[in-house]
Amino acid sequence: MQKRLQEAQSLSGYLSKKSPAMLKGFQKRYFVIRDQGKLLIYYAKKPQSSELNPKGILPIADIANLANVKGSKTEFLIIMPERQFHLKAESESDRERWMENLQLLRDNVSKEESFIKTNKKQDWNDLNKDTMAVIKLEDEKEYYEKNSRKLDIDNDEVMKSKGIYPYVSKFDAATLDRFIICGFLQKKGKLAEVTRAKRRWFIMIASVPINGDEGQFVGPTQNDIPDTFSIDQIYYFAYDQRGDKSNFIGKLDIDEISDIEMMDLNQNQFLQTLKVQKLPYGFKFKHKERQYHFFADFITEVDRWIKAIKAVQARPKDMKLKIEGKAEENVIFEEQVDKKHQNKLLTGPLSWRQVMLNLKKNSLSWNGKDDDGGNQYVLLINIKEVVGKSKSFQVFFCPNHKVFTTDGQEYKFRAQSVEAKDKWVKSIKEQMSATKDQLDIPETGYELPPQEEYDKQIEQATKIESDDEESISDKFYKKMALNIEKNGGSSTKKKQSFSSKLFCCYGGGESDSENERGF
Repeated sequence: MQKRLQEAQSLSGYLSKKSPAMLKGFQKRYFVIRDQGKLLIYYAKKPQSSELNPKGILPIADIANLANVKGSKTEFLIIMPERQFHLKAESESDRERWMENLQLLRDNVSKEESFIKTNKKQDWNDLNKDTMAVIKLEDEKEYYEKNSRKLDIDNDEVMKSKGIYPYVSKFDAATLDRFIICGFLQKKGKLAEVTRAKRRWFIMIASVPINGDEGQFVGPTQNDIPDTFSIDQIYYFAYDQRGDKSNFIGKLDIDEISDIEMMDLNQNQFLQTLKVQKLPYGFKFKHKERQYHFFADFITEVDRWIKAIKAVQARPKDMKLKIEGKAEENVIFEEQVDKKHQNKLLTGPLSWRQVMLNLKKNSLSWNGKDDDGGNQYVLLINIKEVVGKSKSFQVFFCPNHKVFTTDGQEYKFRAQSVEAKDKWVKSIKEQMSATKDQLDIPETGYELPPQEEYDKQIEQATKIESDDEESISDKFYKKMALNIEKNGGSSTKKKQSFSSKLFCCYGGGESDSENERGF
């Protein structure tokens, strides 16, 4: 019985629906069961993404009766308290399939379970945001899965550029799916009403499963990830061009997040204005008294982030304390040094800032009065060379060394003595070698493919073969067969008049215009 019910809940396909408008006749519509068998929804065509809104929604709990149409082997009625829907299947067996499954769902669902407290067809904008989200998530499922390869390619590229990839690539796909969420989101600034959203790449490595899996699973620990990052924190980066190796520009403490919810763009006047920027789906939350707004191309991404954040917030308190206790264990060498400001317009003594420099297991980081902005660190795997030099004017330019990253950015430090400088250079080189050996990084590193190759990968990943409409040949032969049947074996097709074509008068017209009368 349970298997039979699951099959009914996945029911979908094309039916022709007779319009209440006199001149419309039958119109082809795509019908599908949604919300675990509680709703029967129909569209102008099969939705390939969540952008297409339904033309009508029928609560299955409110179906009063199902009946065959006399004199027809393919037509049947769905009788609601205030209206009946006259439908036509492609065959007699298809009609029986629809009626049997709808009857089974009607018998299984109760009125109390329905989100919709009415007994007639609903328009899309009449629904609450929870029901909208359920429908959109199911509509988008197939389309999202077809685009997931492109998302994976983009995420891999960013992680390679930011130096994260070698740390997470050792885990299998199932573990990554359970414990890591990442991807591009559009982030609104403090003045959300007047500022444009900025595209940022976000990542969170969690201590607990975030995809709904239940059971005992082993995921990444604090020792598995770069020591500039912490488990159960959200980090976000700028990524304005391929290969951008810049540091993260902000982080969000999961335990400081509150009032997280999905945003309803259909019923919020302010959010409607955001559609100018093509920001279809979003969520928001408060973090340390500040309101954040985020938007994604897929409502599935919005749903994943909300569930992931809530899953981490629900983790045991002792797990949080255990993670925090490991934060300082990886410091190998630290000392107060001077760091040269990145702004080349500053010269002389004003160009140096005193910082506390830390060499950790897999990073070099510093903190202090530093005007460079952002979070100051460089991963050891991104360092290309370390060079130490002495200066003749030791009062102003004491012995120093430079750290060159692979993207050409340079960090200059000035130690307190030649001996201290030599120790820094030696320690960094040794730890660089140990880190690269431990991560088994190839000699060539993780270089990104040329733009042409990347474009080709994306093209192949996003190539979707549309199956929502029949092929032209299928339609032709099907219509030929119907005409032969109607004309008693003759394949001659009667030519339609101009008015018949214009109004699709009772001729099975299948106009997909969203503005047509009669829905």
